[in-house]
Amino acid sequence: MLELTPQPPEERENMQVVKRFRATPSEVEKMNEKAAKAGLTFSEYCRRAALDKPIAEVLPPAVRREIAAVGNNLNQLTRLANSGKLGPVGLGMLNEVLTRLLQTLK
Repeated sequence: MLELTPQPPEERENMQVVKRFRATPSEVEKMNEKAAKAGLTFSEYCRRAALDKPIAEVLPPAVRREIAAVGNNLNQLTRLANSGKLGPVGLGMLNEVLTRLLQTLK
């Protein structure tokens, strides 16, 4: 996942300019929703969008935990498969875990 961290205060240019722009209420609502999904303020979201900087949606904690759990299961099954200890039943479990991971990511 792409981690976006703010610049340290000593590297960040002091923002002194205030610009206004016109938008419809529905456009502002949509921008507010997108900013909230990305975990950004409205201003930071607009700056990033205008400057073609990356804007990543923040995954809810429950989804992150689910992905971590599936990844853990996948690692355990992969270790067993590589050591030759995974039989035909284990391969079925591996397919099930991979299917669950793909569904979670969709």
